[in-house]
Amino acid sequence: MNFNTKNNLDKIICKTTYEKDNNCFCCVWEGYANVDAIKSWGLEFADLVKNTKCAYLLNDDSKSTGPWTQAMDWIESTLIPKVMQAGLKYYAHVVSANTFSEMSAKELNINIAGKLEMATFKTVEDAKIWLKSKQA
Repeated sequence: MNFNTKNNLDKIICKTTYEKDNNCFCCVWEGYANVDAIKSWGLEFADLVKNTKCAYLLNDDSKSTGPWTQAMDWIESTLIPKVMQAGLKYYAHVVSANTFSEMSAKELNINIAGKLEMATFKTVEDAKIWLKSKQA
């Protein structure tokens, strides 16, 4: 239930793991994610959610650099409906210190309101607490 996603320079930019203790998928992004890498990750992640029916995602974007707005249309029109249909219900997003990356996360949160319950956080610990509260 774990996989890595590489960018166009063959560098791992996302590590996706299942955390049994927290009953959630945890994705840790690092560096710059190009559109193709985001799409590759998204399709593999949607399959994983479909196969496991895990409803919880902790997306740690704290080490990412740059905006990912270039993938926003695809995320909203393709990825979000796919993962929701597969069973994802709660999305905790730890924002990057990078202003542009944080702006991308906030824009996504606004745009998917009412579709998927998403919250943004400054720390992984706060995100885990929120996801645990959704499992009670």
